[in-house]
Amino acid sequence: MERSTTTVDILAAYRRYLGTFVKWTIAALVVVLGVSFIMPQTYVATVSVMPPDTKSGGGLASMLASTALPLSLGGENKSGLVFAEILRSKALARGIIDTLKLRTRPEFADMSDEDIVDVIEQQRIVDVRKSGLVTATLSWKTSWFPNGEDADSAKALVARAANACLWVLDDINRENSVAHARSTREYIERVIAQTLVDIDSLQDLRLSFQRENKVLAIDEQMQAIVESAITIGTDLSKAELERTLLSLELQPNAPEIKLVDKKIEALRELYQRVQAGGITENDGFSIPLSKAPELMRTYANLFRDLKIKEQMHAYLQSQRMQEIINEAKDTPTIVPLDKAVVPENRESPSRKNMTVLTILLAAILYGLIVPIVVTRSRPPAPSV
Repeated sequence: MERSTTTVDILAAYRRYLGTFVKWTIAALVVVLGVSFIMPQTYVATVSVMPPDTKSGGGLASMLASTALPLSLGGENKSGLVFAEILRSKALARGIIDTLKLRTRPEFADMSDEDIVDVIEQQRIVDVRKSGLVTATLSWKTSWFPNGEDADSAKALVARAANACLWVLDDINRENSVAHARSTREYIERVIAQTLVDIDSLQDLRLSFQRENKVLAIDEQMQAIVESAITIGTDLSKAELERTLLSLELQPNAPEIKLVDKKIEALRELYQRVQAGGITENDGFSIPLSKAPELMRTYANLFRDLKIKEQMHAYLQSQRMQEIINEAKDTPTIVPLDKAVVPENRESPSRKNMTVLTILLAAILYGLIVPIVVTRSRPPAPSV
């Protein structure tokens, strides 16, 4: 018959094996701390950037943004999301490789560009805050058995890599802005060329009409109708151009396109009402063009179309100049808030955490093993 192990026996065993526990804990600490000196050391650097206000641009984009009361969907800064995707992209990683000339570093000598890109992606964390602030955090590890020179090299490299994120981000964003401005300018130039052809044709038609019919001017009431039609027709042409440009970069069901479609629909209705004899039914100063003599109506149509084309041409030229400026612009497109500095302390391994964890695990094992040892080594009680 075996004797049961009492609490007194276990407490006595704890006291008896305390010296052994301390020795094994010290030995474990020596091993763990020794490993911490030879294992790779990780250093971290962070940069942050505030995207520009999406309404601060020029040209047609700024015009649309200024009218976008109902277009605010959640208040997010879309530039922040775009910047975050660029920071996560392989293109930015390749830009870091070229900027820092990582291929010449010994640790990357036997690696392909794609392998280096994978290493950068694994060490990169990008975050977008509700305010629109974008942060990019990079970490870099030394090799095993690092010395002071290896640690200093890793510190300098992680700071340079983090700052390179800002440089490459600005380059990529600037290239995208230039490409967008170029495509918009080229489209506007094609529209301008066609508009000039239309103006020449209308001028010839008007001149021929005046010579054949000896028409020099139109009635003041007709003039008022035509001027209203010119104004509304010009706004309609602008809205249709805005819609075409938006379709080059947005989906057909985008809120911006829907808003412009509503604007076009309203202008077309107003334009048709002007053609029918005025904006309001009780307009006593307007004469319906359909009731005007055929001769005067033809002349008014020629005059109206020509003025619309001329005003549209002036508008297109101003937009073309804006896009030329945007295309040639060489100013930074991002606003860095925090640039990376060389980190003074490593991120890991944390010897303090390793020490605490080692002692904690040793205490847990000591608390579990001692009762087992006491129970198994307890001699059986003498039989009666």
